[in-house]
Amino acid sequence: LDSEDKSLESAVVKVINPDEQCDGSLELQASSSSLVVKEILQEAPELITQQLAYLLRGSILFKCMSLEADRITEQQEKILSILEEKFPDLPPREEIISVLQETQFNPQGISIEEVMLKDLKEISDGEIKVAISTVYMTLEVRRNL
Repeated sequence: LDSEDKSLESAVVKVINPDEQCDGSLELQASSSSLVVKEILQEAPELITQQLAYLLRGSILFKCMSLEADRITEQQEKILSILEEKFPDLPPREEIISVLQETQFNPQGISIEEVMLKDLKEISDGEIKVAISTVYMTLEVRRNL
């Protein structure tokens, strides 16, 4: 862990890196959430509560929604189906996607710093650090900035 997170190191059970899980094919990279759910289902399925399933399912659907053509990989579909079978009271996918789409472009109550940190990715070669962030906004919001 980074030096600022060293105090948390004893609590880390496993690190799951989506980049390491990619087999190099043209298949879409799995979302971090789907890899975490897969791991929990294999190692300790009793840990997945309905609330956790709701959260993780939303994260997977958001990842799928933000990709071109709303593609869901075979692995993501399998994970979503398992969660939906285990917790049949979860809201329909379409409802979750609709809410995610509404809030994705609604910047009310969010500072520019929060927007930038939401999807921050850092790349470093040891000497140079580059931070990249994706910001979704409508043209109307952009004109008002």
